[in-house]
Amino acid sequence: MKIRALLICALCLAASAQSAPHGVTLSWSWTGTGTPTYNVYRATATGAEVKPALATGLTATTFTDSTAAINTKYFYTVTATVGGVESSPSPEVAAQIVVPTAPINPSTTVF
Repeated sequence: MKIRALLICALCLAASAQSAPHGVTLSWSWTGTGTPTYNVYRATATGAEVKPALATGLTATTFTDSTAAINTKYFYTVTATVGGVESSPSPEVAAQIVVPTAPINPSTTVF
């Protein structure tokens, strides 16, 4: 009996995150073999990304988390699935949507 192994490595995925007022945009690259679909996992504590995934079956290498709450720090990982085999998670990335407060004009008198 022959066993065919499919190697999908987390090091083949490199993810990054950028926050904006309307969500967190993740982007990643795939350097492995095959045509994968991607799963995005999210947590509010480092290392705590758990199933179910925030998004599954993605074919693009970007995803916008429009459900991210303001002033909450999120930690994300991405996995790739090729031939029904899911990779280990990518290195974790973190992002937080911060809405800046309006600066106080020094010439304004406050009573």
